[in-house]
Amino acid sequence: MNNSKLASHVPPQVVTRLLDVAELLFAEHGYTAASVRQIAQSAGVNQALINYHFQTKQGLFMAVFERRCRVLMQEREELLAEALRRGAESGKVALRDIIYAFVYPPLRMANDDGPGGRAFVKLQARLHHEPKELEQALRARYYDQTTFKFVDALRACFPDRSPESIYWRLTFVMGIYIYVASNTGRIEIISRGTCKGTDLAQALAEILDFCEHGF
Repeated sequence: MNNSKLASHVPPQVVTRLLDVAELLFAEHGYTAASVRQIAQSAGVNQALINYHFQTKQGLFMAVFERRCRVLMQEREELLAEALRRGAESGKVALRDIIYAFVYPPLRMANDDGPGGRAFVKLQARLHHEPKELEQALRARYYDQTTFKFVDALRACFPDRSPESIYWRLTFVMGIYIYVASNTGRIEIISRGTCKGTDLAQALAEILDFCEHGF
């Protein structure tokens, strides 16, 4: 049996395991340093399987992002839609609800049981270190459409503020949630152990307070 025919008979759970391993290695070493051979060996599969399903290393990297980004963006859009619906009923969209819709999904994902969510958040955090054309392609395909909806919602909340101010402040929010979700262990050190990076409820409340007042 040739390699392509062998790959076509691989069970879906094997492909899932391959994506799990690729996610962990890309998050740990970055796109450039993590090799296709290393990923295949760690996943216990033939390298031909990667070539068959994803064609290239970049195709595999994009598939790793697509798997979780689809969930992340859908959750963000659902929460934003709910915030806008409540705002339409009350006559004013709450800024805190918009920020919550943006930051809660990645924080939830980072705190899910298992390493997958944390690895993906780490992968997001280091995306700006990856080749620029790859970073731009990923953001355009998986992030921009949803992010523009948040920009529009924030501009509607602050019609008298310059668009440039909104763009910068939303970027600050991005930096905050990515750092917190990455759980570097720094909060435990500077709090002398009184705060835990895994305390999602406390982190979320503080982020919402800080970002709401920042806007």
